[in-house]
Amino acid sequence: MSMEITRVKVTFVDTSFWGAFSDRQDELEFAHPMAMYPQYRHPVSSWFPDVRMCVVEIETANGLVGTGWCEDYSGASSIIVERHLTRFLIGADARNRGQLWDQMYRSTIPYGRKGPAMFAISAVDIALWDLVGKHFGEPVHQLLGGKGRDSVQIYASALHFTNEDDFAREASDYVDRGFKAMKMRFRHGPADGREGLKRNVEIVKLLRDTVGDDIDIMADAYMSWDLEYALRMCRALAPFDLKWVEEPLLPDQIRDYVALRKGSPVPIAAGEHESTRYGFTQLIESEALDVIQFDIGRVGGFSEARRVCTLAQAAGLPVFTHAYGLPALQLATNETTIGMVEYFPVPVWENIDEAPHYDGAPMPLKGEVSLGDEPGLGATLMLPGFTRLE
Repeated sequence: MSMEITRVKVTFVDTSFWGAFSDRQDELEFAHPMAMYPQYRHPVSSWFPDVRMCVVEIETANGLVGTGWCEDYSGASSIIVERHLTRFLIGADARNRGQLWDQMYRSTIPYGRKGPAMFAISAVDIALWDLVGKHFGEPVHQLLGGKGRDSVQIYASALHFTNEDDFAREASDYVDRGFKAMKMRFRHGPADGREGLKRNVEIVKLLRDTVGDDIDIMADAYMSWDLEYALRMCRALAPFDLKWVEEPLLPDQIRDYVALRKGSPVPIAAGEHESTRYGFTQLIESEALDVIQFDIGRVGGFSEARRVCTLAQAAGLPVFTHAYGLPALQLATNETTIGMVEYFPVPVWENIDEAPHYDGAPMPLKGEVSLGDEPGLGATLMLPGFTRLE
């Protein structure tokens, strides 16, 4: 059967990639890289771009369609696929994923390497793996080499501090739901001085006291600290046995990450804003991180994510993927280097039913997810404004 690509459709979906999580973050205060400017401290939508999606559908001569997607803040990724990357796809054999990835990467270097261009390449690559899986009647995790595990551990990623009662109730609910790990958001950064630092420590202590010693806890600074503040914070957090502190610095501050890792008693995690094997090679060879975190929709899709996993494994570093969804779950089902996948639950205090994920990924049960053997990704996109290629 022919695997020649005959059509590529790009849909710019005017809806948030993050769903209710995005709306909730706009209402709650947390540390972020623009918090140093009072006018942009809160809400986050005062500076953060609108979160939209690029959905790529690739059709072959035999009528099969593969689907991939990425974040698309300003529509740039959709335009890149439509006006540039499509020329490498039409007429190509969809099975040649490695060659197509290399052509897309090399051709976008003048304006790419990271950011919207890599988002676009990721979406195309995910669509190609979905397509080839459907062609062979195999799930993507089988194409990647087969199951490395029967179920994937999931951690609860929410815990924005509002008040002590709601914060503790939310953490306790995650324990009751069977999650073995959870991540909170720091509320304060350097602009809040010593009082903010002290308050951060108090909130971490509250989390540890609430969940006990048998649950892994992590905390996300979302690129909001400088080196001095990060060192002080991490030293103050040593008694609470955090699994990691996440993204304390801006992504390109590699030398500061190296210094922080050397001076911190708490493991340091980052990588959701890094792309490709080349970017992660710099982080790994510099010994800048204890934990590798990539987003499959930013790093370069399945083709590049598996390479980064190999680099991490060779360096003895664990991988914990950023964000939830079927691409991350398919990869983690195969790759045992990946310890956990991030999930955004609805806090118990919000009184909203937790709906199925937009791509059809199952909701975690007792902190785990198991995938079936549906061909490709097994995805069914449920997005306002998106209709499947006919």
